[in-house]
This record gives sequence, structure tokens and C-alpha cells, in this order.
Amino acid sequence: MRIQNKMKSLACMVIPMVLLATQANAQMGVGTKSSTNATEIVTTGGNVIVDNTGKVGVLVAGPKVAIDLRSGGTNGSVAIGNTTQTAAAAGKGALRYVNSPAIGVKGYLEYSDGTKWVSFFPNGKPRIVVMANKTTQNTEVFEGADSGPKAGLMQRRSSYLTNWTEKLDSDSGVPTANFNPTTGEFVAPRAGVYFATFTYALSNQFVQSGSSNQTEAIWEVRNSANVITQRVKTNNGYASDSGNAVANTLPIGSACTVSVYLNQGDKLRPFSWISTEFSDTYLSQFNTANSGVYNALTIVEQ
Repeated sequence: MRIQNKMKSLACMVIPMVLLATQANAQMGVGTKSSTNATEIVTTGGNVIVDNTGKVGVLVAGPKVAIDLRSGGTNGSVAIGNTTQTAAAAGKGALRYVNSPAIGVKGYLEYSDGTKWVSFFPNGKPRIVVMANKTTQNTEVFEGADSGPKAGLMQRRSSYLTNWTEKLDSDSGVPTANFNPTTGEFVAPRAGVYFATFTYALSNQFVQSGSSNQTEAIWEVRNSANVITQRVKTNNGYASDSGNAVANTLPIGSACTVSVYLNQGDKLRPFSWISTEFSDTYLSQFNTANSGVYNALTIVEQ
């Protein structure tokens, strides 16, 4: 009995020592019995290893970085997905893929700087681009007793320039409907800075001497509740009399270029105010020669 008890005691001491030695020195392999790495999985395409320093190699025998996919083959890519985590929760250096064709691109990468997600667009930042020409006489007086549609610009009245011919309305090359060519109104699909310019030219006309000879090109901004938030204008003055009303007419026109910050849903619309002929009922006609090259509108997201 004493001999048996001693043998049991000896066995209890030896087995843990053997297990400890095995745990300290053994390599784990799947599909192999002679791996020199901490972990190695044999596949038909190549091996996946975790070396003794903790580096992971996918089809790479000697990984150089924490995760090494540079096998030299054609399938060494890495796939990442989207996440609803905040940039702070994901942590600085995290990556995510955003599948968002709604903004014109088919998807893009973002990385976390620890505070916000920063977008990376390999083909450049998505941009809204609108281009249009005006080849009609359509306007709409919107202030005063003469409000309503007109065929030309009414003297001393604020008039929207309406009925444009749309050339382009796109978001990163994808057609959109941010611009209404009938009204001439643009609605910002997202907040940002927009570069906007429009120009118009009228048929030559007599400039009468006196004060207030001018043509104004004006951009109007309204918020999503249709409240005017700002107006930016360019004023072209005509200081001298052009002389004979029949023989000595002058080209009349104006242009306005702005960089304006718009919130999502804000509206941008061009209009004009002119005072050359001193008749409140006189309508100045647009010069629509050359398919409206004198009357053009461009809006570009910055």
C-alpha cells in the first residue's frame, strides 16, 4: 500500500510538469505536424500563420507587419465593411467602407481620427455641378403690383429669371434633380460651400441720362422654410446718356458670382433689377443669339 501511494504521489507531480512543458513549447498546427510557427493552418491556397512574435501572415511565410497579405498572388486583398460606431468609439486609425451611391459615387473609405470619420475619395470629392443657358424671354416679377410672368425684364421691378435650358445637373457624374430649370431654383442636397455665377445680356437699348441707370444681377438664398437669408448683388452703372434713342443704343447686362454657404435644403435662385429706360411698363428683351451664350448659369459645389 505504501509503495502504491508513493507511486500515485509521484505521478501527480510528474503529469503537471509534463503538461507545463508541453504548453510552453508546443506549436499548434492544423494540417501539419511540424510547424515552426506558434500557429499554422494549411489550406489548398497556402498557409495562414501566426509567427512567434504575433504577426499574422495570410498565404505569407514570413509576415513583416501585424497582418501581412502580400502573398504575391492575385487574391491578397482585404475586405472591410460599414459600422454605425462613432469615430470616437471605433478609435483613431479605424477604417470603414461606406456604400452610398446616393451622393454620386458607388462607395468610399473613411478613417477615424479619434473624433470624426474622415472621407477618402480616390476620384476626388463628390461634387454637385449645374449648368444651364437661357434662350427664352421668360421672367417672373415677384415684387410690386405687376407681379407675375413677363416676356423680358420689366424696368424697376425685381424679376426671377425663369425657363432655363438645363445642360447638366449631376452629383459626381450621376444625374440628379437639384436644379429646377422651369423656376431657375437650385436646392442644396447637402451642406457646404457652393460657387455660383450667372450672367445675362439684353438687346441693345437707349440709356437715358439721369440718376439710377443700372442693371443688377442678384443671387437670392432662402432656407428650407422659404425665408430669405441673404441676397448678393452686382450693380453695373451707366453714368452717361447714350444719346439718340434710336441710333445710339448700348449693350446692357450684368453678372453675379458668389461663393456661398448653403445648409441642406437651402435654395439659391437668380434674379435681376434694371433701370435704364424710365418707363415702368417697358420690357427689356434678352439677347438670345448664339443659343443663349450670353445668358448662362453655373453652380459648383466646392
